[in-house]
Amino acid sequence: MGFIFRTIFWLGLAMVIVPPQARLGGDGDVAWQDIDVGQEVHDAAYAAWSLGVNAMSTCDTNPELCKTAASLWDTTTSTVANLTADVNARWTEEEAKAVKLAENEPRTPKKIQARVE
Repeated sequence: MGFIFRTIFWLGLAMVIVPPQARLGGDGDVAWQDIDVGQEVHDAAYAAWSLGVNAMSTCDTNPELCKTAASLWDTTTSTVANLTADVNARWTEEEAKAVKLAENEPRTPKKIQARVE
């Protein structure tokens, strides 16, 4: 699964940096020195900004969607908080249990009788 996310990330980054003339289907005579990285980053930032503006204007047209998204966000954060508290409690409980066993119940060697036939 991590491979898929890494692949999507690097392909998305390549789509942002590489100009449309040099992508697949381009004419191929664009040199890498001709790429204006600043302009490409500006275009990517503008696209991200417009995505944010469009997402914010969605609440005006569909308020139920925003209520559902807020509910989903609250559920996710509370679930993560509960999971971290549970993991923290289990880790501290296991450490205390291990110390308790070592201090209160010393090990006694058990004799193993081998059966020889």
